[in-house]
Amino acid sequence: MDDQLYAEERKQSIVNLVNEKNRMQVAELADIFNVTGSTIRNDLRELENEGLVTRTHGGVIKRDFQRSVEIIPKSREFTDEKYRIAERAVKLIEENDILAIDTGTSCRAFAEKLINSQLQRLTILTYDLEIALLLSEKTNYQVQVIGGAIRNGYPYVSGSSVALGLAGFSVDKVILGTTSFDKNYGHSTPNYETAEMKKSLINIGRIKIVLCESSKINQRSFKQFAKPDECDYLITDLQITREQQTDIEALKINLLMV
Repeated sequence: MDDQLYAEERKQSIVNLVNEKNRMQVAELADIFNVTGSTIRNDLRELENEGLVTRTHGGVIKRDFQRSVEIIPKSREFTDEKYRIAERAVKLIEENDILAIDTGTSCRAFAEKLINSQLQRLTILTYDLEIALLLSEKTNYQVQVIGGAIRNGYPYVSGSSVALGLAGFSVDKVILGTTSFDKNYGHSTPNYETAEMKKSLINIGRIKIVLCESSKINQRSFKQFAKPDECDYLITDLQITREQQTDIEALKINLLMV
């Protein structure tokens, strides 16, 4: 009961602080209340659901305080399948790994699970600004953003500068999203530039891990970015069919279903 009372008092204090200062960072609030960043993020999620605050990347703003730039497109969806897939992917990560993380909702879900994991020391490369800001909340994570021009309406850097920025790096594991996967065509995406960026990630990774909901299997998009057997792990949900499972396993890919 005391813990519950303290939590309610803390949340009310958070609302008061945000209303006074217009915006606060997760790290600031964690220091003020002497709790973890994960606890603060849970508080902010509950407060947002109650309509009392608006969460931002790495922090929170007053409900009626309008941001000049809206970073997250409203159409981005996070399903239960994405979070289960993301959680399984985190189990493949080891302390002191060097990671390269793609853009997209599946990779954002992975970043959310990663920051709430027990892993303390990681080095991370990404061209997704939203993911970079989220992971930078964990002070022991070294986060490197690949520079270049931001794609209009999306929270990531795109274009030829990404390939140049990634060249010369070598990472332990690459985390990739995909729009479509076909056993003959491989992984593909509708955008040419995005496909080239994903190829650049694959080129620098020792182990390639693809996050792929089963609804994307047996589908093709405009531009291929990886051959069918080019990635080491494909993590999907339990809605995958037996036939699809057999086809993927025949490619000698590590298929993980959650």
